[in-house]
Amino acid sequence: MTNPLFSTYTQGENRVTSTLLAVLEHVNNRLGEDILEALVDESDLSLVAFDNQVTGVESIPDAAIRGSTALWFETKTSRNAVRRNQLEDHLKALDQDPSDLQRLIVLTPDERPPDEVQAVDDERLVWASFDTLVGTLESVLERDVGSAEASMYVPTEREAFLLRELMRFIYDEELVSGKEDRVMVVAARRAWDEYGTYDHYFCQPNRSFKPVSHLAFYKDGEIKCEVPRVTGSIESITLDEETVDDHPDLSQNQKQSLLESVEKMRENESERYGDTQKVLFLEPDLELDQPVQNDKTASDSNRTVAFVQGHRYVSLSMLREGPQQTTELEE
Repeated sequence: MTNPLFSTYTQGENRVTSTLLAVLEHVNNRLGEDILEALVDESDLSLVAFDNQVTGVESIPDAAIRGSTALWFETKTSRNAVRRNQLEDHLKALDQDPSDLQRLIVLTPDERPPDEVQAVDDERLVWASFDTLVGTLESVLERDVGSAEASMYVPTEREAFLLRELMRFIYDEELVSGKEDRVMVVAARRAWDEYGTYDHYFCQPNRSFKPVSHLAFYKDGEIKCEVPRVTGSIESITLDEETVDDHPDLSQNQKQSLLESVEKMRENESERYGDTQKVLFLEPDLELDQPVQNDKTASDSNRTVAFVQGHRYVSLSMLREGPQQTTELEE
């Protein structure tokens, strides 16, 4: 029996692990293997069975994927939560598994390998962060039929949806690090002028972003000077007065500011009025001394290419240093 996509577990670690395994089970085996191979830095994994809450062993991991390869998972949803004795018990229990290749994957929100992992001298133990997992998912989603290598599996539309939902789940659980120093730079042909008029950022509903502290706008070949702070968001809302006024998930301040924007949209006869959008709530914060000019070039020529296609992330601390060109943000 396959696992339900949206986990019914209430305990945080079980819920996260179950959701991850459910997504891997619902995508093509080659795609699941690609993701796991990148996560554990292995090749030629062979996956057959996906199990939550493994039974029949003395030390019970959160989940296991079995075949000629045995991948056991110990998931932590809090930083600095790994316990060495638990890992050693899992590894001892893993000795009973007949699989040719055995790995215990410790998946945590820590920014660097926990000391408890490094203290265990066993090649079967692999640490991975949720940052690494999200980076792997993003790389897979960037594949397309025209550019992917012949050996790469390109996700179908359904599979891409599942992977994006998994990323959104990880973001919502606040399992990725670095929010305080992360700025999302958006392609802002339309959004820059809208920010000046409405003080918010609008995009298609349920669009998945990493948690960020600030938003920056890229237009006319430069990152604009105004870099507002992100104070909140609503995943999907119809932009009219009645819907905004009645929406239960908006704070009073958010409701008031969005009502003012919606009223302006109606007065301006904006195409946004009445649309269903995702909204990021912004407040003025960082003002750069000068715009950051794009000097990014194609790898095979000196042709300048856009620094941002849809959106990308840069360091807030690097922005504060006053870079003059975008390549300074890639160091």
